[in-house]
Amino acid sequence: MTPKLFSALVGLQRQIENMDIYLRRQRRKFDNLFAQFESAFPRSNKDFTNDEISNLLRLNQRLGELELYLCNMAKTENEKLQARVTDPNNPVDDYEIDATLYFVLREDDPEFDDSDDNFLTQRDFSLKGLSRGCIGDGQDYREIVPYFPAELNETAQCWLFHDLYDHSYGLQQPDLSLHDCLRVGSIWVDVAIRHQSTLNIKSGDWQSPLAFGDESS
Repeated sequence: MTPKLFSALVGLQRQIENMDIYLRRQRRKFDNLFAQFESAFPRSNKDFTNDEISNLLRLNQRLGELELYLCNMAKTENEKLQARVTDPNNPVDDYEIDATLYFVLREDDPEFDDSDDNFLTQRDFSLKGLSRGCIGDGQDYREIVPYFPAELNETAQCWLFHDLYDHSYGLQQPDLSLHDCLRVGSIWVDVAIRHQSTLNIKSGDWQSPLAFGDESS
């Protein structure tokens, strides 16, 4: 091994060690901030007024209506896009329909900030063929929870409502306590449709996915 190569290896090792130290520090900062976040937002699901119970039932209803809206839209878009995929004269060879729901804080909430997006949580899922998620299937996703209001335990729940309080998907998509569900004032619905096509440089033709690897195309 030459002195130059040895020096380069030693320098790289030192950089890796420094990065490791930095990463551990950042991890400690993250853990501390997350602990503060958890303590700042207690996740109690007890003690509701009659108005709060009514608002929870209304949220469940609104989310059920949103499911139907998304399903109807997805059905229309899937039919149109699938027709383009199967059309040999159309360059589209695949597509995606992605939906993101942003649950936005009520404007009269003490934590509402005019300079912020005020997202409490979000949900991401695919509407392509409705192959993912359980929205709009008409099933009752209610789970009887002893400390939930009786009216909530007696009412059929759509997937989105159940998913909102029962499932967490990381920092951007945490679950919400029922009390935090009451803080939701609106839902921003973002649906993105992406067309996918492949242009063959040699022939200048739009290429089918089945043709990948075929140099003679």
